[in-house]
Formats: sequence, C-alpha cells, structure tokens
Amino acid sequence: MGDFNSVLNSQDRQHGTIIHDMETKDFREFMNDIGMNELSNMGRDYTWTNNHTYSMIDMGIVNTNWMMTMPNLYIQILEPSFSDHSPLKLMISQIQRKKASLFKFFNCLVDHPHFIPEVEQAWSTTGDTGNLQGVWNKLKRVKQVIKGLNTQQYKGVDGRIKRSQKGTTGSAIENWL
Repeated sequence: MGDFNSVLNSQDRQHGTIIHDMETKDFREFMNDIGMNELSNMGRDYTWTNNHTYSMIDMGIVNTNWMMTMPNLYIQILEPSFSDHSPLKLMISQIQRKKASLFKFFNCLVDHPHFIPEVEQAWSTTGDTGNLQGVWNKLKRVKQVIKGLNTQQYKGVDGRIKRSQKGTTGSAIENWL
C-alpha cells in the first residue's frame, strides 16, 4: 500500500488535466512486468485532493499469489484528517459460506417398506442418456428420495430417544426410591 503518485486509469482524476495514455503507460507496464495487481477498494472515489483536483494515486497492490491465497482482501479508503491523502485500510472480509449438510445413509432406512420401490422408481426414470451425466442425475434423484424418506420417518429421532431415556431413567429412580 502506498502513495504511487501516478494513476492507472483515465477515470482516476477529476477536475484536473486530462489523463493521456502516455501518463498511465509506464506505471501499467511496470505493474504488468512485476506481476502486481491493484486491490479493489471501497469508500471514497479519490485518495488525494488539493481541493480542486481529485486523484486516485494511493492504492494497495498485491501479486497473483496473494490474490489466490487471500481472495477477500480489499482496501477501504477512509476520510482524510490532517493530510491531503486519504488513509488506506487493508480489509480482510470473511465469506460466510453455507455449510453443506452431509449426506448420511442410515441402514435402518433399508427396512422401511417404501425404500426399495421409491429408490427403484428414482433410478429407472427415463430421459437420461447413457453417459456419466445420466448416472450423476440418477444418483442425485436417489439421494433426494432417501433424504426425503429419512426426513419423513426419522426426523428428530435423537430427541425422541433422549426424551424416552429421561422418562425411563426417571421412573427407574422413582421405583428404586
């Protein structure tokens, strides 16, 4: 991060002299030669001003390895306080990924009377080609059927087991006393 005193793009200056390609060419070539990229930013549109011209001359740059390792980096451009430059703050955001629920197959499902007919129906649905994509589609349908059957028949079974254990334990203690 720093003050590079040069702009990368023609829209990086407002109310000053017009930015020509020659003005950005050297800095762009330098960035390409050393394999550096400008980090995305948020906040103010410009990092330096003399109260007439506004320019984006301060920035954070990183190489490709950093971008691949830390894809959630960005620069926050803060309001200037005592300088004509805006302070830059490196931000590392956390992406909240939805955790995929694991597919668990419980052997007790096989004993359910609807298990075999529903799995056979899901597997034998026509319209699939004979390639790997067709097998993937069949497996996906079978998974949906098994998950649905599990949800219908066994949802909350662990809670029911705990409640019945508490009831049994409580009556056993009462009988013992």
